[in-house]
This record gives sequence, structure tokens and C-alpha cells, in this order.
Amino acid sequence: MERHSALQVVFKKMTISQPSAITIFVIATNSYVDYSLNLIKSSSRWVESATQIQFLLLTDSEIDMQQFDLHPKSISVNSFQIPSYGWPEATLLRYTIFNSQIHEMKSDILMHLDADMLFSRNPWSRVRSRLVTERICLVLHPGFWRPTGAQRVMLYASNPILAYKDLRMKVKKGGLGAWEENPKSESYVPRKLRKNYFCGGTWFGKNEAIKILLKQLENQVSSDRAKDITARWHDESHINNWATENRHTIENPELCFDETYPQIRNLTPSIIAVRKIEKTR
Repeated sequence: MERHSALQVVFKKMTISQPSAITIFVIATNSYVDYSLNLIKSSSRWVESATQIQFLLLTDSEIDMQQFDLHPKSISVNSFQIPSYGWPEATLLRYTIFNSQIHEMKSDILMHLDADMLFSRNPWSRVRSRLVTERICLVLHPGFWRPTGAQRVMLYASNPILAYKDLRMKVKKGGLGAWEENPKSESYVPRKLRKNYFCGGTWFGKNEAIKILLKQLENQVSSDRAKDITARWHDESHINNWATENRHTIENPELCFDETYPQIRNLTPSIIAVRKIEKTR
């Protein structure tokens, strides 16, 4: 009995001593480079011994790694040069760009973040918990998320214009969201499948599952481009099409929080979308 207990203690120590690893891949070209640097710096506030974070920064700029005051054992940054893509190529070619560095994605969990994000709370235990039953997690778009039950009633009672717009969109489109409506596009979502609309700014999953996802989405975008078709919301349109045909778990907008949407202000954000303020000088 004592021998069995000793083995349990040794196993528990081995398990605790091995932190989980998360690779966060970010595209930052042109004006988005500054945003990405702030994103990386904000992560240092939420260091934990149970998690090792690797940033995979895909950028058109030379990055001075000395500027980062990061926890050396918990956070690392690897930078890779890509062309200075403009709009909308930077979003349309996103999955191709990620696949070009797929050999660098070795962590247990892979996560995509838009460059213009900031960490406002520690999200890591939440991220891990969302991957217990499913291998990929998508985040509901903050603009189309609505509370449930009594909270939704209160929201609509206080904002009848929003209630009217939502009803009109559901009748006209089949569901809340910026759905692709061109049936010739690989990102097209049939009306009957328009249930949950996800943001393109935050998504994550187990290593192999995300790599398969990236290949599938690259192929979809390539097929559209061969037909001279551009999806309405580029990479986001394609991931919403993928969501209608594949298993995943769902996270609320606390991992892609945008304060400009009043219906989500009662949520507690962990990752926020930065309000882009035009620089005057």
C-alpha cells in the first residue's frame, strides 16, 4: 500500500513539472507591426508556471527582440519575414502564410490571434478547458453575440432598435452574422445552417487538428481565387463555413472582446480587440 502511494506521488510530481506549451501565431505587416508588439508585451503580465508561450510572428519588418522584457522561461518570440501584403491579401492569404511556417508549430496547443489584440486577464486555464472534449475552439463574434434568457429580454427592452435589427436580420438572412451569400464561393453558408457566427480574430485547438484546419482553409481560399471569387469577409467567411461542417467547441466573446458592442459589456474580457485610433503625427 505504501509502495503504491509512493508511485502515485512520483507520477503526480512528473505530471505537474511538465508545463503545457502554446504557440500563438500572428501576422503583422505595415501598420499592424506596432499592434503586434503591444500584444506580445501584454502577455508578460499573465505568466504562469504551468504554461509556456511561444509567439510565432510573421512580419515584413525587422524585429529587435531586445525590446521585449519577457519572462525567459515562459515566453519566447520567433520572428519570420513575409512580404508586405496589402488589403485584402493579408487576410485572404492568411492560411497560406501560416502553412508556410507549419513546421515551426510544435506546441500542444496552437492559437491564432489578430495582431491588434491585447491580453487583459489570464486566459490559459480557460483555453485548456475548452479543449477537453473537442479539438478545436471557435469564438463567437462580439457583434453578433447575444445573452440568453432574461438577460436577452432585458437587452432588447433597453434597446428596441437592436431588437428590431436582429429580428429583421433573422427573417432576411436566417441568422445573426455577416454570412457569405455567394453560392459559388467555398465559404458559402446555406440559410438553414446560419446559427453561430464566429470571429476570425481568435481561434485555437490541439496541434494536429489546427494543422488539418489550416490545410482545409488554404484549399478553400485557393479554390475561390481560381474562380476569381473573394469571400465577403475573407478568412472569417471561410472559417464560418468550416464551422458548419466540422466539430468544435464554442467560446463567448471574452476571448475577442470589443467594447464598442454594448451587448457584451457585462462580460469579463481576457483578450480584447484594440480600438484603432488614427495617428495624426
